[in-house]
Amino acid sequence: MRIPLPLPAQGSRAVTRGWPHRCIACFGLVLLLAVNTAFAANDRGLLLEATKEKKTVYLLGSIHLADESFYPLRETIEQAYRESDVLVVEADVLAMESDPLLQQKVMLESLYPPGEQLKDHISAEVYAQLQQWLKKRRIPEANFNRMRPAIAMITLSLIEMQARGLDPKAGIDRHFLSQAHRDNARILELESVLQQIEMLNSLENPELYLKQTLEQVSDMDRFVPRLTRAWKKGEQSDIYDLVIREGLAENPEYAPLFELLFYQRNREMAKKIQEFSERHNTLFVVVGAGHLVGAKSVTEYLEQAGFSVQQI
Repeated sequence: MRIPLPLPAQGSRAVTRGWPHRCIACFGLVLLLAVNTAFAANDRGLLLEATKEKKTVYLLGSIHLADESFYPLRETIEQAYRESDVLVVEADVLAMESDPLLQQKVMLESLYPPGEQLKDHISAEVYAQLQQWLKKRRIPEANFNRMRPAIAMITLSLIEMQARGLDPKAGIDRHFLSQAHRDNARILELESVLQQIEMLNSLENPELYLKQTLEQVSDMDRFVPRLTRAWKKGEQSDIYDLVIREGLAENPEYAPLFELLFYQRNREMAKKIQEFSERHNTLFVVVGAGHLVGAKSVTEYLEQAGFSVQQI
């Protein structure tokens, strides 16, 4: 998932807009990887090929934040993009960034209206934890005081990722979106930015997830390198373990969250991919890698619809 958000300033440097696929290691949200090797072209990555009759769908597991050393991508991935008729993404964030009206709508969905504050909607205990984190990161409290809980949760996760050198401008989805916009290629969306924001705001008990995120910020130092290695090896089972299985095993109370953020969306994504493939011979689909692995994934739903899927 990729959601651009109005983010606070960190010291004198503005924090880049964008949002993480697993919000800290406790549960799956936004899949974030740091890549710190110079041998990116030898990385396998997660690329699948789904075929049905004369239709082909390439499925690339996205990394929403990375660094420049991740490039160049493996030639097989770039070739699949070049051979495709259409680029399919979760949401076209580049189009949003050039649309002031849409940016305003995103802002309205992300913040409480004037007169309402975050501290009025969460417990004093959790708000105190947030204040401690803001102080540590030297971020003015005023930058967060009107954010809705889920948006605050995602924003602080993004800031922590960026503090570790990750950059949404180096993300895989943005890499291909930039190419497509530059080439005036056809781009189709599986969702929209506003849909994703509304989904976040529909979370039950978002305070619980904000609290857990604050408590597990330090776990990111362990999670990011593990997931980096899994993606670089193209190991679907390892990615599934890190993004979904371990989170559910450690926090079974988050099952409704996984249902909302992954399984429901996977079903809808798979349906749209099928619809798009009926109108185009070859699709290049870029979605968070967590959507492509394990049970009830986009991949599994496409197989149930008659597609033959293999990793390439």
